[in-house]
Amino acid sequence: MAHPLEALLVLQEKDRKIAKLHREIRDIPARKADIDKQLEGGKTKLNQAREALKKVTSDLKQLEIEAAAHGEKILKYKNQQMEAKTNDQYRAFLQEIAAAEKQVAALEDREIVLMEHTESAKKIIAEREAELKEEEDGVSEEKEMLEERLSEVQEDLDKLIADRERITSTVNPSLLAKYDRLFKNKGDFAVVQVEGSHCSGCHMKLPPQVTNDALNPDKLVICNFCGRMLINLR
Repeated sequence: MAHPLEALLVLQEKDRKIAKLHREIRDIPARKADIDKQLEGGKTKLNQAREALKKVTSDLKQLEIEAAAHGEKILKYKNQQMEAKTNDQYRAFLQEIAAAEKQVAALEDREIVLMEHTESAKKIIAEREAELKEEEDGVSEEKEMLEERLSEVQEDLDKLIADRERITSTVNPSLLAKYDRLFKNKGDFAVVQVEGSHCSGCHMKLPPQVTNDALNPDKLVICNFCGRMLINLR
């Protein structure tokens, strides 16, 4: 005569696999989120590079405006110089023109530096864009693999659930209810075997009478230490 807990051992194996698949299904969205976070660093670097280019471009534009303003001053001073009535006035305009030209030269030097910075910033942006594109491709591939895995897991889960329903249809409802409560409470094993003279669930030594009773298919034996159902298949 088969022990009624043997069917529960088979059911338990299914339930443990089902629980594992449920955990994997729950974990996949979190894994996707972690993968998406991998892109944040690359996006931040790209945005920083773009902001740097924006700042340099703005500074360059401002220098061009200042240089143009000094150029207009130079033109104005030269026109006024031609209308100078005294040598002092003429020399004064010469000094103003020289000072403005010096300022223009300084601005042009700064413009050259900023233009070099502009080219450097554009190069950095191109590098950041290429790096980000590579990361996005990798993330897309990883997420696609996760989607495929999710499909596989769901398929395996559906099969296990169908197997579980088939098994539970053969188990005594009262015994099944006890098993379900224990499995939910313990989270790992509701039915454990006697190994030697020990409970394989909590590894505590069992009294001889308990190990003998666990052989009897007509008795439901519970471990006094962990509360799990005991079966002795020696």
